[in-house]
Amino acid sequence: MFTNRCRGELFRPVTSIAEPLITQRVDKWLHHVRIFKTRTLATQACNRSNVKVDHDALKPSRELKGGETLHIERGDLKLIIKVIAFPEVRIGPPLVPQFYENLTPPENYVRASEARKERAMITPRPHDLLTRPTKKDLREIRKLMGKD
Repeated sequence: MFTNRCRGELFRPVTSIAEPLITQRVDKWLHHVRIFKTRTLATQACNRSNVKVDHDALKPSRELKGGETLHIERGDLKLIIKVIAFPEVRIGPPLVPQFYENLTPPENYVRASEARKERAMITPRPHDLLTRPTKKDLREIRKLMGKD
């Protein structure tokens, strides 16, 4: 037997291997398989109805089952993902394919990329608004104003 020195309590080491998970909360699964960077973002996506199963919005606490197909809106990108398994902790990128199958059509990635490029052309980056114009920028401004 081992003792916990802080509390003086006895505890036993775990000797059995944990059984694989059969279900898992939606927000937890989305975070663990790296769809969202944080669990808070996954929860917010569920609350905004950006995560659906069969056109029904999911609450973050809903238990996912294997074989379900999720429709996830992440910005301009619309993902279609089939749940395969449930990791106990957040996994590394090389292990992700073991836990879900990506059914997203390639057109969705192209559309999202084009939308991102269009938005970048319309609105400048925040960094560009805070810095002084470079020589190149000043030349372009003069050219546009016809003062060349």
